[in-house]
Amino acid sequence: MSITGIKGEFELHTEKEAFFNCAFLAALSNGNSIIHGVKATPKFAVFADYLRGLGATVNANEEQWEIVGVNFKCEKDLSLEWVGNDFPHQKRNKKIIENLLGGTPFHCEEKVAVKNSLIRELATFGAELEWKQDGPDENDQLAKRMARMQGIKNERKWICDIPPVPSLLARDRFIAGDVTEAAFLALAASLIPDSEITVKVVSLDASRAGIFGAFKRLGADVEVISRHERGNDIWGDVKVKSTKELAGKRLGTEILSTCLDEIPLLVALACFAEGETILKLPLWAADFCKPVLSILYENLKVAGIESGLYEDGLILRGKAEIEGEGFDCKSNPAIGLALHVLNKKAKGKNEVIGIECVENIYPGILGLVK
Repeated sequence: MSITGIKGEFELHTEKEAFFNCAFLAALSNGNSIIHGVKATPKFAVFADYLRGLGATVNANEEQWEIVGVNFKCEKDLSLEWVGNDFPHQKRNKKIIENLLGGTPFHCEEKVAVKNSLIRELATFGAELEWKQDGPDENDQLAKRMARMQGIKNERKWICDIPPVPSLLARDRFIAGDVTEAAFLALAASLIPDSEITVKVVSLDASRAGIFGAFKRLGADVEVISRHERGNDIWGDVKVKSTKELAGKRLGTEILSTCLDEIPLLVALACFAEGETILKLPLWAADFCKPVLSILYENLKVAGIESGLYEDGLILRGKAEIEGEGFDCKSNPAIGLALHVLNKKAKGKNEVIGIECVENIYPGILGLVK
């Protein structure tokens, strides 16, 4: 299986979760909202039908969606399956929506801000809310020592308060490109010699796009070359070149909390890092992440990578070259993306087992890495 350098500029599909949050609020709002620059997957068309079922008018024309909202007057009871229920941020979002529709206030406190696009979209659509970081300055070492001496927990936390929202205002919106797709291309470009790519208009939301920082921690040549901010939105262009040398690092809960979806891609990069890479997962994500790590662990054995699972995460020792045949993603799209790159590096003769699942979520993406 030949492998050639990747070059060029890429503009990928719109970030699905952020787009669904935005489109849903547009459907609940009072007036006509327009979402620009939409690069949809087939899943978006299914969601458009869901919004129409609530009574909203949805016109999806090429890269522009026009949504006429129902001003909270939904034609049927809402199903919130699209929100998900695996991660704490999904449980939080579901509760926000339930309180929003029920006219009741919402309050939560979180140690790390994780995937807060629904909160930011609510603010954009006119909801009066408070989303702030509270607690002592992280750089105030004296306050930290005093608190420890007194046995006081002295941690910073994020606080969200949303009073009852009588109405949402229609808006013009733009949702940036998908972080997981961008991270897949960044992984491939980092590991495949003679590669140089630019991923255009990708989300740089700090609560979602931690994978680029994690890649840089391991030594990948990843650079944000253009950064844009509009209201609560942050996006930009990311340039990635082939990496000459990677070094294993200890990656803790704070950075991993902002890239849980991309952990398989991070593990794939660490396979080629000199020394040990240790991933320490946040406890609240263990139920979701441990099955993913177990699948990755089995595939690392196929690749000949020394690794081990422990209570809080995964440890592995990288090496310059890998080999192996019979990688199996167990129908997990993110793992499929990671193993696709490992399979190319191992010069595998056969495709990754179960790789078909990737096309359903990220259509066309595998064809960019041949």
